[in-house]
Amino acid sequence: MKSTHSIFALMMFFVIASNAEDGTTRILFIGNSYTGQIKKTVTSLIKASPEGATTELQFISPGGKNLEFHLQNKDTIQQIKQGNWDFVVLQDQSQTPAVFPDRFKSAAVDLDKIIDASGAQTVFYQTWGRRDGDKQNPGLLPTYKAMQKKLSDAYESTAKRCDAVLAPVGDTWAKVRKASPELGTALYKSDGSHPSEKGAWLAACVFYATLFQKFPATIDFKGGLSEAEVSTILEALPTVKGISYPVSRILTNSSGTKIEVSITGRSKTDIHFTTKGKRHVYKIDRLSDTDRRFVETLPINK
Repeated sequence: MKSTHSIFALMMFFVIASNAEDGTTRILFIGNSYTGQIKKTVTSLIKASPEGATTELQFISPGGKNLEFHLQNKDTIQQIKQGNWDFVVLQDQSQTPAVFPDRFKSAAVDLDKIIDASGAQTVFYQTWGRRDGDKQNPGLLPTYKAMQKKLSDAYESTAKRCDAVLAPVGDTWAKVRKASPELGTALYKSDGSHPSEKGAWLAACVFYATLFQKFPATIDFKGGLSEAEVSTILEALPTVKGISYPVSRILTNSSGTKIEVSITGRSKTDIHFTTKGKRHVYKIDRLSDTDRRFVETLPINK
């Protein structure tokens, strides 16, 4: 069986080839309220990106539904078959993959077959554990960590089984909770389950990085988050293998001096950039905390 990453690379080749004809990337999201409640933020972030003008999004997100429902729903299946999508994103009900992993996998595999036959690439939207564990299943999922582990395992194994792409929203959520417990709590709405605006922005960043293989740091849409919150989430994002230099940014050093640069690469300790036609090498630890954290998310190429 081919690895998830190799299949993704292959599919991206064909997606790029097909999109070259009409210049449009078409993405269908299928899920429930966990999908519906990130719709506005995902749309806004992608619209603000360089790909925004050539990306079409559609969402099927009736509240409380699972993948078994969508598999049996004629309208959903028709949308998959006739939509000429590049990517179809699948999200199951928030408890199902953890409580009923076999049912989740069975429905996911059957939907993946339909998606494959349509010529699109399946993407699994890995969700997050509830803030305080699942109170409806206290024996099985007593804590956030217990629930997240089961969700992560189920989504990862199913993505591998289907040779599909995994959008690791749940794993990124876990990293943010660990790095900043206060922000981790703020990712949730008051119900401790659904995403707040901050949680939705995290999810949108993961989808942008996963689908376009680009780092979202330079997109001028931050969802109302503070600089520190943005930096924490960006640091937690999955590695973007397709990121390419140069990266344009206004850097601030530890003394507060700002300069507009074109970053050409970095080593473990130094950042390489050009400004006004001249090349420079600068110590990363001499940057402001925000820019240091940003630069440390960029790939090392020096």
